[in-house]
Order: sequence, then structure tokens, then C-alpha cells
Amino acid sequence: MKINLINAAPSKIKDGQFETLFYASAPPLGLLYLATYLKDKGHKISILDQAAVNYENSDVIDWVKKADPDVVGFSVICASIDNTKIISKTLKSWNPNLKIIFGNYLSTFYARKILENYDWVDICVRGDGEMIFSELIEKIELNNDFNEVDGITYKYNSKIRENQNRRLLKNLDILPFPDRKLIPNIYKNRIGGIDVSPRKFTTMVSSRGCPFGCNFCACTAFSQGVWRTRSVNNIFEEICELSNQGFQEILFVDDNFTLNMKRIVELCNKIMKEKLDMVFVCDGRVNNSSINLLRTMKKAKFEIIMFGLESSSQRMLDFYNKRITPQMSKTAVKNARKAGFKMIVGSFMIGGFDETYTEAINTLRFISKLDIDFPHIIFTRALPGTQLFNSMIQKNIIDENQYWERGVDLIDLPGAKMKRDVIFKIIKEQFHLNFFRPKYLVKALLRTLTSKYRQEMFSSHLNFRDIDKFIKLINNPPDLF
Repeated sequence: MKINLINAAPSKIKDGQFETLFYASAPPLGLLYLATYLKDKGHKISILDQAAVNYENSDVIDWVKKADPDVVGFSVICASIDNTKIISKTLKSWNPNLKIIFGNYLSTFYARKILENYDWVDICVRGDGEMIFSELIEKIELNNDFNEVDGITYKYNSKIRENQNRRLLKNLDILPFPDRKLIPNIYKNRIGGIDVSPRKFTTMVSSRGCPFGCNFCACTAFSQGVWRTRSVNNIFEEICELSNQGFQEILFVDDNFTLNMKRIVELCNKIMKEKLDMVFVCDGRVNNSSINLLRTMKKAKFEIIMFGLESSSQRMLDFYNKRITPQMSKTAVKNARKAGFKMIVGSFMIGGFDETYTEAINTLRFISKLDIDFPHIIFTRALPGTQLFNSMIQKNIIDENQYWERGVDLIDLPGAKMKRDVIFKIIKEQFHLNFFRPKYLVKALLRTLTSKYRQEMFSSHLNFRDIDKFIKLINNPPDLF
């Protein structure tokens, strides 16, 4: 069967909330897993990542018409819902026999609402898609009923049917490695819109899910709070395959990469033994970032680490159910610096519904005192399906019917203690001060002079256009990456 899989571009919203630049920096790994699985079953698969190839909606529609598929699947998230709707509706009008299937987060959390409101969508896949989509395609080929396919919501005789949930796949090793030849190699690791990939770059996922339950996190909701890992041998085999394909930089996009420290140490030892010419980038949870673990990771050429620090307010951290303290954040950053990481990124959230200006300003001051290279600051957003979103509905703060497609920044809700324009001005001023502090600039220069990786990063990619982007970023920090 001929199948097109589409990752629609984010909507271009006037206030800059969704910027294509930030969504086109990494391959659509979920679609690659799905496409490879289906390809191995004998289907003809094509993938289009709209933002990465800079296609207008009309270009995407023409691409599909030229391919003339039997099925079109869409990866559906809040950021891209508008373009997804336009493209899928147009395609259904062009060919009413075309099966339109939605998957990913929004399809998992709001399948029934999608089918109730988008009459051109045939089926919603809920949860991990590889097995579900494959079984679904078999049923479509045989023109059979879908009632035995767990994990889908679909229309039958103008009525919506919701089959039981699919059990989570425990053995991730049975999945084939994503075939990165299915899409062009045009991706670069970007931080704040600036290309920081001195080498041929791609992404990997070594585990799925996270058990910690941060209330703002869609990953936790999607994975039902369950963490599943691939075996170390399976992960390492894919790393070696990517090395043989010429990739030299890998970003691990796990929901929680450092959860099992023993697993990471075993993987690092394999990487060091093989002496691969590769560097690695990952996230790290601050309470799983011991100096011994980070030193082992650094020896295995992990060069960039990103920590979810969120706030300097213990009250806000508790509200988000982060299960960390500001002191843990300080210790993790110090450990990463002592271990020799070449770049440390900290992510922060400002604009909780009842967060005060004092708490927000203290967080910004906290950022300046931390020895990080780049602060990634966003406004707190309640995403559909998350505990935060659901709790706001229960408290009658959020109207579910108004926000189920896109979510909402809490700072924009009536009753929020802070105003967007006021706090944004404060963030902008602090962002500017942070990057032009003499202490920061001297440290950045010294670290670059003593780091071959940072020298490669800046000499290979930082041109005048990037410098201009960086200055604009400092003067106008985005409120949602």
C-alpha cells in the first residue's frame, strides 16, 4: 500500500509563539520509526517534514497529489494543528476515498473531539503508533472492520467508535532502527535558533517515557508515566550504524535520558571501548547528575547537556511536581562544569498562573548566577492532555472547548498574577544583561579557546547571519521555543 506521512509545519502566530526555525532542527523521529516499520512490512512509504523543506501548504498538497497515495498519516501536535487541518481537509476534498489518519499527542488525548470536529478525518491512532498503524493498514487493505485494532478511535456508519487502549510496547528492541535515508539530511542541532552542529548531525531515542510526572509535560501523559528502555547493546548497535553512515553528532531526545545511571555508564563504556569519532548531546535530570556519572559521560564525548531547571522558587517547583530543589539545580550545573561539558543549557518556565513578579525576577537572577551557557526561557503553557491542563479545567480556569487544540500560556488567562508585556520586558532586559556581562563573555571566550569542540562549532557555522540572529535573540528573546 502507498502511504504518505506528513509532519506539518507549526502555525505562524503573530506573537512569535510558534517559530518554524525551532521545529525544523531535528528529524521527525516518531515518523521515521513508523515509516521504517511499515516499509519493512512491504509498504511504499514517503515522508515529508514541511518545516524542514520550507514548503507552503500548497506545496505539500501538490506533493501528495503527485504521489497519489492510498493513506495519508499526520503527526499532530498543538503547534502544527492549523496547517494539519488545512492540508488534510484539502486532500480529503481532492480524493474522498483517501484515508486520513491522525497520530501523536493531540490524537492520543483528544481523538473523539478531533473526529467530532474534523469530519474529514477517518481514524485517530492513540499512543505508540508502530504496531497500531501496521495492523490498521492490514485491515484497510483487506477492507475489514477495525474493531479488533486496539488503540484507535474511528468512524463507522457516521458514529464514533473508540477501541480499548493498546498496551505499551515493553520490548523496544523489536523495533527496527529508523531509516534516516527516508528523508534528506538537512537537520542541524540548534540552540536558540543558532546552529551548534559542527558535524553531520542526527537524533536518537534510547528510551521512551518518564515516571516523574511533571504536571506540564505531555511526554509523561503520553507514556502513561511509564519509562521503557532499549537494551544497551541495541542502543550501541544503532550508534555504530550511524557512525558507519557518516554521522558524527547525535542528540538523544529521550524523555528522561539519565534516569538509569547504570545503563548510561554501561553505554559510555561501550562507546569509549570502540573509540568512535562521535560527540553526543543529551538532557539530564538534576537529581540524576552525579559528578561520577557526568565525568563518565564526558569521557565518552558527551559535550552538551540540557537541564530542566524551571524555577528558583520551591513553591513553583512543587506546583509543577518537579520533585527537585534549586540546590539540586546548582549542584547539577556545578557537576557538569567540573566534568568538563563544553556547553550547558538550562530550561526555565515563567508565568505560572499564580506566580508572582518577585518569584519570576528571582528566577531570572538565579539564571545569572548559574554557570550555564544558555538559558532557554519559556512561558508556562498548559498543553492538552497534561495534568496541568486538566487541573485548570477542573478549577474552571480553562475552558476546555476553547483550548483543547492548542493549549494556552497561563499568563494570558484572566486572573493570572502577571501580565505578559510586563514580564516579557523584564525577561528581555535580563536576557540582554546576561549575555553582555563581562564575566560571562570572558568565560565564554576562555572555554572556546580551550575546547576543540566549541572551536569547531563556532568556526564551522557561526557566520555574520548567525551573529545577527544571536543579537536579535538577545534583544528579543522568544517566549516559546
